[in-house]
Amino acid sequence: MKTFPLTLVLAASLASVGCSGIDRNEGPRPAVRIVDERAPNQRLNLDTVVILDKSLQDRKTGKLAVENSGARRTATGTVEAYAVIRNRTDHPLQIEGRTQFFDSMGIPLGVPSQWQRLYLDPQSINGYRELSTGTGEVAHYYIEIREGR
Repeated sequence: MKTFPLTLVLAASLASVGCSGIDRNEGPRPAVRIVDERAPNQRLNLDTVVILDKSLQDRKTGKLAVENSGARRTATGTVEAYAVIRNRTDHPLQIEGRTQFFDSMGIPLGVPSQWQRLYLDPQSINGYRELSTGTGEVAHYYIEIREGR
């Protein structure tokens, strides 16, 4: 009569019983496109400024307005993305902005910049700016604005 090593017997018994704590859906999956009639522009719109906090962007009581935005190449070859933001309230606001740069195919170049604080006096405008770290590949920008934290 042959004897099997104890570890082999234990491994076989665990495999046959299964572990209740294992998530069988874990791991990579193919991408799924979400189609939602309530969000017709669910794709990432490059070369734009997005206000993340709903309290800042509501049309009736919106606290901020993006007056202008764009990007330009600097003398050193980097790209400067900018936004001109208006405080539509009668009190000072602190907001934060960050920028993600993309190549010509819309692929992110590195990670988004650090959040940068911007102060807005009542009923005033101020400018947000961010420079890319690379020089050649940058073709698009995506600026996010949120309430100061």
